[in-house]
Amino acid sequence: MSALQHAARPASSIFQDLPREHGFEPLRVEGRLPDSLQGTLYRCGPARFGVRGDLYPHWFDGDGAVMAVSIANGRADGAIRLVGTPWTRAENAAGKRLYRGYSQLGRGWRRWALPKNPANTSVLPWQGRLLALWEAGLPVAVDPRTLESLGVTSLDGRLRPAISAHPHRVGRELYNFGIHFGPKFALDLYAFGETVRRIASVPLPRPTAFHDFIATPRHLVFFCPPLRLRLARFLTGIGTFESNLSWEPEHGTEVVVVPLDAPQRPIRFTVPPFFQWHFVNAWEEKDDALTVDYIAYDDFASNVWYGRAPWAAPSPPPASRYARAHLDLKRKRMDVDVLSETSWEFPAIDPRNAGGRHEHTWMLDVSRGLPPTLCRFEGNTRREVPLSGFPGEAVVAGDHVLSLVYDAARNASYVAVIDAARPEDGAVARLWFDHAIPFLFHGTWHAEDSSNV
Repeated sequence: MSALQHAARPASSIFQDLPREHGFEPLRVEGRLPDSLQGTLYRCGPARFGVRGDLYPHWFDGDGAVMAVSIANGRADGAIRLVGTPWTRAENAAGKRLYRGYSQLGRGWRRWALPKNPANTSVLPWQGRLLALWEAGLPVAVDPRTLESLGVTSLDGRLRPAISAHPHRVGRELYNFGIHFGPKFALDLYAFGETVRRIASVPLPRPTAFHDFIATPRHLVFFCPPLRLRLARFLTGIGTFESNLSWEPEHGTEVVVVPLDAPQRPIRFTVPPFFQWHFVNAWEEKDDALTVDYIAYDDFASNVWYGRAPWAAPSPPPASRYARAHLDLKRKRMDVDVLSETSWEFPAIDPRNAGGRHEHTWMLDVSRGLPPTLCRFEGNTRREVPLSGFPGEAVVAGDHVLSLVYDAARNASYVAVIDAARPEDGAVARLWFDHAIPFLFHGTWHAEDSSNV
């Protein structure tokens, strides 16, 4: 048993289990809500870190919850519920962990079963549905009116067994991918319109894993790291998924650019090794030249830091950098500028700028460990948002930015409403829950006048 599993309790109170679930309830509004802010903030992330004291060994194994905050006419109502799945129901009944996960083995015959889907990474409102997303499984449908779980869905059989937790929208087009494991390994590429359609399947040279991609109006871009999944060992129950991920820098990172008008003819070339969890944005400079912003790491060591974050005293993570890649598709070349050496994570831009040039990026500065600092970064300058507590990822909602913040002094959480043009003023309004909410990974804003697509 690892040292993580011996931890008696989380190192920070932000990693305590969600104390209660509930449907929509009025939130206490401190300050004044802007009249223009009308819609719903959705967020998803780990909100239970074990089963009756039987702790999960990695942050990524935590049971997911979906949070929603509806804002209209100066009023805010909030709801949050754990995502109910067959796996969590069985573990609740047994009173202990049972299934394989990212960093844990299953008990008994479950050592060889498919991993548990914790539905703990992101959330997607689509066609009147609300989908809780994970890395390596199908979405879990959630009722957007009550946040009650409706069950795992393949969207009418249109999805293969896995889909990413990072869909990307460019204009009215929404794209996502899944890594397909089978006799041949491939990237399955999807477009979400009135229905879901698989637009291509791109072969991969070896079993691998990665978290994100980015889209422009005419291309999908993937940075495939030299991270190999030792699939045979994993399938035979020798070690966890995480322990069977091998960093093999000799393979380099493969750049895969998929033209949307010819998705079966991707442009591929290999560059020196690096890893990234998250992209920022990408755009076309001309027909055969793309610019891609992303958060780069030298290797996969940040995975260990993320795993230990709930259980160990917070310390600075492995260094990252805000990088800008210039892709020459004709010459199959990538040149990189480093925009900032600060250890940034959880980047966000105004979605209206996705696929085009953006003016600034909202990010969490984790260079001093936890809690992070929420900042607006532009050019070589950073503007810090003064917030009382532990901020989460920024979500841009028109002219405002929303961040779920945990206040340890009150042991309660609030949504900070920030004027995007004046981040140094801090929150113009705080929307208070009467309880704590753990750090949730990713979210989105669904404006009142948004289409269902």
